[in-house]
Amino acid sequence: MKRTASTILTGLLLSVFTLALQAQKGVETGTPFGIGEDSTRCLRNTSLYSTYYENKDYKMAVQFWRPVFMECPGSSRNTYIKGEAMFKDFFRKTGNKAYIDTVLIILDQRTKYFNEGPANSLRKAFALYEFGGNDPDYARQCYDLIKGVMESSPQSFDYTYSSLYMAITAKCYALKLIEAPAVITAYSQSMKVVDNQLSRKPDDARYTEARKNIDAVFRSSGAASCENIEHLFTAGVDNNPGDTAMLKKVITLLTETGCKDSELYFKAATNLYKSFPSASSAAQLAEMNVARKNYNEAEKYYTEAIELETDNLVKSGLLTKLATLELASDSKQAARDFAKAAYSLNPTNGNALYIIAEAYAGARIGESFENQTVYWVVVDYLLRAKNTDPTLKDQVDERIAVYSRLFPTKEEAFFRSLVEEGTSYQVGGWVNESTTIRFRKE
Repeated sequence: MKRTASTILTGLLLSVFTLALQAQKGVETGTPFGIGEDSTRCLRNTSLYSTYYENKDYKMAVQFWRPVFMECPGSSRNTYIKGEAMFKDFFRKTGNKAYIDTVLIILDQRTKYFNEGPANSLRKAFALYEFGGNDPDYARQCYDLIKGVMESSPQSFDYTYSSLYMAITAKCYALKLIEAPAVITAYSQSMKVVDNQLSRKPDDARYTEARKNIDAVFRSSGAASCENIEHLFTAGVDNNPGDTAMLKKVITLLTETGCKDSELYFKAATNLYKSFPSASSAAQLAEMNVARKNYNEAEKYYTEAIELETDNLVKSGLLTKLATLELASDSKQAARDFAKAAYSLNPTNGNALYIIAEAYAGARIGESFENQTVYWVVVDYLLRAKNTDPTLKDQVDERIAVYSRLFPTKEEAFFRSLVEEGTSYQVGGWVNESTTIRFRKE
């Protein structure tokens, strides 16, 4: 039976197509190793380059690696892991930057065939930082890569890449490729990654060390000045006093850079307290207002801190500070009252007793003699202060020497029928304390 021309033609086409299928590369078929002879060649080249690679004969290994990379790119991650290692080694030995570009191409293709985009971008950034030196193009490329991952996939960062992000940002700032706001942003983002990890694993030394490194790089970058931070955030704090996230960020930055005495810190802390009042923040605001001589505001915040505080020892310290503030303002009775409250909460608080003594010193409760008897009470409290807190001894002894010379004389006491030292005596007025008679030593 004769075959028609169309039948013969169809047969020839099928034969050609079958031969083509029997020899196709993996890159063409989407299979790991290809089909037919190409599959065999890919497997053979993989075996050969791997053998040379294990023997660290990279010059021979790369000859067989290239066909694998080109013809069967989806065959194995090892193609990229080993290829990256070989071309990095070539660069270390030659300094030829073409090898850096090859590493980037390898990682791009690894992403194409095995995904892992964020991880490979970070690997590219690491290579650029490691080998790019001070080349501004490589530095900028590295920064853009790692910044992009931070913005899109911050969970990809670990202690190494958090430190790298801060390092390349500082380098770009030094090369005048970016401005100070970018450095501050990188610092804040890097610290957040590290602090989140430390909150889960506080004993992880790797993240503790990364935190130190990030902080050191930021401080030495030149972008971490109080002036820069104030310039960047003052308007935001003024215009958005209720933005608690921003306020916390500003406070953290100023704290980390040693700028707690700045006006911006004071504003941010004051605004944040309105949303998150606490005893510690109120106490801090009180002290900042004292430093600024805003004594009325300081008294207000000390009072709020005392009301919010639940720890009696801490509250005793706050009452002592408030008593000191009142004493400095010559509000002697208020100083006495707060100091007594402080001592009642903490009987080891010698400073509270010292303040009571100073509050009584110079008190006017009547005629000259009555005013002199107050110093018996003053010295009583000073002696108690020294016995309660021996660290006060020197200053207490100095004050006792001064105030003892202000006791009534024996003659003055005699005219009031007070003739025996050690006899009980009630001092009147707002002092209203029991004491014992003593005479001035002539």
